[in-house]
Amino acid sequence: MMVIENAVRSDAEFLRSAAVSAFLDDKRYRPAARGFEDPPGHDSIEAHTRWIDMHDYFKCIVDGIIVGGCIVKRHTDYCELFGIFLHESCMGKGIGSTLLHEVMTLYPEDTQWSLETPDYAVRNHRFYERNGFIRAGKSMPDPGSGYGFITYRYKRDSDCR
Repeated sequence: MMVIENAVRSDAEFLRSAAVSAFLDDKRYRPAARGFEDPPGHDSIEAHTRWIDMHDYFKCIVDGIIVGGCIVKRHTDYCELFGIFLHESCMGKGIGSTLLHEVMTLYPEDTQWSLETPDYAVRNHRFYERNGFIRAGKSMPDPGSGYGFITYRYKRDSDCR
């Protein structure tokens, strides 16, 4: 059984652990970086605590264990999906799609969503596109990191769903 709840500060270590696991596979695709991590802060308890304090941060609990999270930044006219992740043992089971859509239903008045994901993270691209997000742009690679970002948009109740 899956449950989605607001994260609290005492969840930060569990969320950090799930995030580290979620992004391990991405390292093999990331261009050789010079001291850059991806995504910034994912492996820091302090960053997760800050995100819990500053944003709408949800934990995903499966069979009583925190297996992932979803961070939403609310803007005036849209919501930004700041981060979503699952422990690698939970990937490929539909949990991420359920988490994403359940969190989005918590914002019924917000019909527009936005997110950015690294251009090399092809697995992320497939996930977002499968879940109704449309590629809206791409940034040039940063000289320091060697990669850019893909911007995705989602508009509820539109032809792009």
